[in-house]
Amino acid sequence: MKERNYYFSTFFWSTFQKVLTAIVGFVSVPLLIGLYGKADYGILSIATVCNGYMHLLDLGMNTGAVRYFAQWNASGLKEKVFNVARTNITFYGIVALINAIGLIVIAMIGEPWFAISHEQFLQLRTCLIILAFFSIFSWGGTTFSQLLTANKKMDFTMKVQSVQVIFRGGLIYAALSSNMSLTWYFFWQTLILSALLIPYAYKCIKDGYIDSLRPAAHWTEFREVLMYCLAIFALSLFQITATQSRPIILSAFADDGAVCTAEFKIIEVAPSFIIMLGSTFSGIFLPKTSEMVARKDVAAIETFAYKWTRLTTIIVCFISFPFIIGAEDFLSAYVGEQNAYLAPWLSLWCITVLIQMHTTPGNSIVLAYGRTKKLVYVTAIDCIVSMVANAMLCKYLQVGSAIVAYFFYVSIIISLYYFHFYKSLLHLSRRKMLNCFLQPTLVAIVCAVIAQLIPLPLSEFFDGRLLYSSLFIAKASIWTSLFVAMLVAFKMLDIKQLINKSV
Repeated sequence: MKERNYYFSTFFWSTFQKVLTAIVGFVSVPLLIGLYGKADYGILSIATVCNGYMHLLDLGMNTGAVRYFAQWNASGLKEKVFNVARTNITFYGIVALINAIGLIVIAMIGEPWFAISHEQFLQLRTCLIILAFFSIFSWGGTTFSQLLTANKKMDFTMKVQSVQVIFRGGLIYAALSSNMSLTWYFFWQTLILSALLIPYAYKCIKDGYIDSLRPAAHWTEFREVLMYCLAIFALSLFQITATQSRPIILSAFADDGAVCTAEFKIIEVAPSFIIMLGSTFSGIFLPKTSEMVARKDVAAIETFAYKWTRLTTIIVCFISFPFIIGAEDFLSAYVGEQNAYLAPWLSLWCITVLIQMHTTPGNSIVLAYGRTKKLVYVTAIDCIVSMVANAMLCKYLQVGSAIVAYFFYVSIIISLYYFHFYKSLLHLSRRKMLNCFLQPTLVAIVCAVIAQLIPLPLSEFFDGRLLYSSLFIAKASIWTSLFVAMLVAFKMLDIKQLINKSV
């Protein structure tokens, strides 16, 4: 793939894969609940969650390995890449074994841990054993995924995963048409998810990203990667705690925990969608910034930081502003107009995500340099502060306390970038970085005000949820048209340049 197409192609295929996954997931849930019943379908969720916790065993290797592989490739250290990659295969083999043992232990003695019937636990036990069997295959593909990402072949992984999603859709159709048992459905689903190992490994061998599939034990070289990854693991742990604890705190401290948690889940849908699409940037940027840091190309780093902070802001504005200006209509269409009172909190959450994600390019450079100690410390303190704020504000703001606490959390992290990283580590102009964010955002705000002032007499043609859906689509379309026009008019966006010009 030509260098100039790297960003565009990778973002396109990543977005396509994520949207396709979201569609299949959205459609599959009611169909599978209808086939197996809510209780039995819940068994699949419990098994998946149990296995999901095991992925903490990754220890941050997904980020660290990509960074080092990209830097070593840029420095011509192919032998080192091969040695660590093959040792990585050994590492993930050990992880897979621990994963499998953990799942089998839960399957054998874990019945008292779950509030389910004996018959349901027997079904859960079967699912856990299936997951344990496939552990070696699911973990086995991780090294090859890291190599492909480091070699800027993320579009290939997204294409393969898109095919995988199609197979999952086909499996759902087969299950419905043949009345497939829950056990066989889970077996085939796990097989499909584990099959990524085959195309990933084949591509790595074919293109010379690894010299052999034979596991190795070059632990001295591997230790360099692992020590960096442990810092990333600590950072991820605090980030996950800060975000995942919010509904738990609501359930414990709010006046009506169940209602607040349900409200949180309702307004979480749109921000989660924005984060899902925006998270693509991290995987795209890290291989490039790691190469730049390895080559000590200060000019390229500076150009990358300014250009992609602006472009990332523009793209996230495209995703988030329709929900910001159409929050009330979106909620009324999605869960009924009785929940429209949650609109201000949804808007604030989307604004917070926009502020958070505009630092993704800067974050990728920081990760490439490996200077994460201060980020880990600040994130740890920030995590505690946001959790305390959430608990203290529950009595006054109810579900809004979780969104306000998240805003505090993001603001503190962003302050660290502007007051420390941009100036001291990256030697960038903080004012210029801030302008790269503010200029397109202010344009988006002006367009939002105009879009809100335009009358939309759609109530003459629609009513109920169809009316709110139409209003949301109309406002989003008007805002998008205005935003594109103003970006082009102010020369902030050049699609041709974006596709053809590389950094």
